[in-house]
Amino acid sequence: VASDDVHLCSDLPSLRKAFSKILQSPIFGSSVAAKHEQVLIQEFATGTEYAIDVVCRDGERKAAALWRYDKRAVNGAPFVYHATELVPARKNDDDDGKEGETAVEEAVCNYVFDALDALGIRWGLSHVEVIAETSPTTGKIRVRLVEVNCRQHNTDFIPLTNACVGYNALDMVLAAHLGNLDGGDDDDGGLPWDAVPILPATRAHGAIVHFVSHVEGRISRIRFDILEEME
Repeated sequence: VASDDVHLCSDLPSLRKAFSKILQSPIFGSSVAAKHEQVLIQEFATGTEYAIDVVCRDGERKAAALWRYDKRAVNGAPFVYHATELVPARKNDDDDGKEGETAVEEAVCNYVFDALDALGIRWGLSHVEVIAETSPTTGKIRVRLVEVNCRQHNTDFIPLTNACVGYNALDMVLAAHLGNLDGGDDDDGGLPWDAVPILPATRAHGAIVHFVSHVEGRISRIRFDILEEME
């Protein structure tokens, strides 16, 4: 998985340590006894990390959902998920907010569209991660690619996106593949592709909250009744 064996190295000794730990270590989730035979070293990108779920229909791209990661250093690890927040990529039609409030989010989505175009991905669902940073002096938005995954977001996103956006990526995939391609009306009772905007707006706040333990021990019991109350 993408977050497995990711290390933040601030000097050469920490780089050597991370390299030695990764090389020839077992690959997480591998069905065979595969081991890492290579190590990738990348420049550390500062800024805010976003994940974008995009559905393509013969080269026409629409963002199904835009997520903003809340990652912090905790328990000796540099990147720990605290929340994955659903954010708007554009204003609602009836929103009186300030112009430019979603400038970063729009730039992120447009960058991802260009990346998918460059990779020749014309159909299906993609889950793309980028890091965006706004210059404090010029105000210029810089977006850098982290990774492109030709798969769905690996979480139960449907209840949240349905409530906050009004639709979800899987319904969009069905609309993209099963809708009429000859210009006729989509009359299958599902989500009409043409009714979905290019960029999503939100009608409610929503986030996936990741529980972070600050103590070490063994879980002896889970209070499902408390979890149900939180839902």
